[in-house]
Amino acid sequence: MRTKTFVFMVILGLLSVIALPSYMQGDALVELQETWQQGIPFRAWPIVEQYEFSRMLPAFIAAHGGKEGLYIPPSIAEILKHTYGMPGEGDLTQEQAQVAAIAYIRQINGEGEEALRGHTWTYSFLLDDVHNPQWLITVYDGIYTAQNRLYRLSIPARGGEIALLYDHHAAEPTPDELLEQFSYTLPQDREEWTYQQKAAYGKKVQELMALFPDFNDDQSYVIHSLPAEGEVSYEEALAFAKDVLRSDYGGEKGWNEADYPLRSAEFVRVSHSKDNIQTPYWGFVMGKDVFYQIYIFAGMGRPSLLVIYTSEKPNG
Repeated sequence: MRTKTFVFMVILGLLSVIALPSYMQGDALVELQETWQQGIPFRAWPIVEQYEFSRMLPAFIAAHGGKEGLYIPPSIAEILKHTYGMPGEGDLTQEQAQVAAIAYIRQINGEGEEALRGHTWTYSFLLDDVHNPQWLITVYDGIYTAQNRLYRLSIPARGGEIALLYDHHAAEPTPDELLEQFSYTLPQDREEWTYQQKAAYGKKVQELMALFPDFNDDQSYVIHSLPAEGEVSYEEALAFAKDVLRSDYGGEKGWNEADYPLRSAEFVRVSHSKDNIQTPYWGFVMGKDVFYQIYIFAGMGRPSLLVIYTSEKPNG
């Protein structure tokens, strides 16, 4: 635990020195979460690590402009909705909470205990009401994905009525779950997505917004697309970006195409609500550890430079 705490403090110290743009800080939040537990979903972490991470998170956010100045990714926003803790004297233990959950599920659906125990279980201990702590338990048929979720229960840690929050026999999928299911048709490593695949994902976001009026009201999801007729094409934008980098950042030890190959591309129709980059735009990242990130306005007419970020100059 001390090692992870040290890693967090190092990251916090480094990022407090530079003022990254909001979307890049949002990426830093995700990277922090992944560093903490290697990409495993938060609710699958041991409850002690959920507790420690949730305690550190507000300080990290406050050091980077607070919630008003920082894009909060959906996965982090979900964590911030709750207060996490550890069971104390008189509270159900994790094992006791599982026993109570199994008994409840067997009562309503008649499933066998052995089969239930063979599923994948996640646990969170919530202190949203300090006088009525709750075990939040989710049961999956396999890995921790929305399409594999079977049940979610809230179990009072000090006795009381169990609440069944989700039952796969009766529940309709939420738009977020539908979007997650769609993402399984694309490469599982999102860094490998092409701009066309990002556009397909953005099209799905728009379809769900049409079906569910409240979905994405907070602009949690960037809407990627392909350029419309008259807007700047991929080839035109990329050529323009290379010309700008060659002119402004070229020369000895500067940008060159061989050492800084294209790593990712995206056409963004609607950005995050807290981003201040004019849309629509093409975004390109060239290089990896040392990189150039360039944004090109892609509306009707000719391309124009919006901003360039580099690993050495993150403020643009």
